[in-house]
Amino acid sequence: MNWEALVVWVAIAIWVFFFLQTLRLSSKKETPGKGVDRTHLLAIDAMFIAIIAIMGFVPQLGYLTIITGLSLTLMHIPVLIGAYLFGWKRGLLYGTAFGLTSCLMAALQGVGLNALFIYPWVSVLPRALFGLLAGAVFQLLKKTPKIYGNPAAVGGIAFLLTVCHSVLVFADLFVFYGGVMSALFASGSAVMNGVTFTFLAVIAVGMAGEATLGAIITPLAGKGLLKVLGRSGKSKEK
Repeated sequence: MNWEALVVWVAIAIWVFFFLQTLRLSSKKETPGKGVDRTHLLAIDAMFIAIIAIMGFVPQLGYLTIITGLSLTLMHIPVLIGAYLFGWKRGLLYGTAFGLTSCLMAALQGVGLNALFIYPWVSVLPRALFGLLAGAVFQLLKKTPKIYGNPAAVGGIAFLLTVCHSVLVFADLFVFYGGVMSALFASGSAVMNGVTFTFLAVIAVGMAGEATLGAIITPLAGKGLLKVLGRSGKSKEK
């Protein structure tokens, strides 16, 4: 990671900390009620979507270009955290925001395999389904507080959900652009087979890296945000 990206990450972390502290203090000054909860949830939605937008449009922050035409992503992490905190509705919302940034980035600078993400059914659909699935799984998990509050269990689930995200994306590509994907991964040339093998290896390593980061960051950030918001693990879907 370059220094510019590191500086942006630090700035995001500081901003999120002070934003949540301000939100928490303001909630103590208000009389608890449904309207206040909705106002705060709207503010939190704005924060998550802003983070997703910043990650999406700052180079090498949310989408990491490994080789020309192929990018790995960290964008699934805020979606997982939001889904862990707030359930399927927010998971769907943040997943859709993730997909929209992918679509716009493909329109602006998509080449190679990335160029296919200009189509919403490739960029938005699998990410929205991923957010929905993640939110539903974590919402179900809340019924078992011991598991929901266990970092190892949450990390393992986040790992599997990230793998599901990658599977959804590539399944979508094969469904809508089977000819292009078959041409990419099947060739009678020894040279092209070697290129394909390298390409697949990069994808596999990238998927493992994405899933590992999701498994580490989701439980840590999720539990931390629960404490900052004073929700004590009792966040409820609005």
